Amino acid sequence: MPTEPAPPVPATPADPPAPAPAPGGEHPQYLEVWGDTVVGRHLAVSVVIGIGVSLAALLLSDLAFSAFVTNESLADAYALLVGIAGCVVAGVVCGRLFRPKRIVVTDASEDAAVGEVIAALREERHGLGSPADLPDHTRRELDDLGLRPRFAAAERENTGAVS
Repeated sequence: MPTEPAPPVPATPADPPAPAPAPGGEHPQYLEVWGDTVVGRHLAVSVVIGIGVSLAALLLSDLAFSAFVTNESLADAYALLVGIAGCVVAGVVCGRLFRPKRIVVTDASEDAAVGEVIAALREERHGLGSPADLPDHTRRELDDLGLRPRFAAAERENTGAVS
């Protein structure tokens, strides 16, 4: 699968500081893999750790189960399960070693996008509706996201009423 470095992003005063240089003094090489940006060296080390831990778990458990399980296909199945568990362990280890480097920043453009979505919903055939008509779990989700006041304001604008 071809990978390419992430495109440079123009720096603005609100941008977070650039990542710290690697121990050698150079900045890490970023790659795009499956829609995510990763450090190439960390990806390579993670692959080696994953292969080593899962293969070792598979082969050692195959030897162990073959020694005391009489049914060979059952021993192979158990060994495969231990190998899959090794993959999970390797994933946890790599997740601890290589923490995410993302910094999520929200800005005013999201506020405008939310307004556009609410306006589009209002223009649809059935309109926006009332937040009071929503199920409890949906109202809780809107509250968690901080969107319920926006929908209530849009409803007041639409009906001209004050709630």
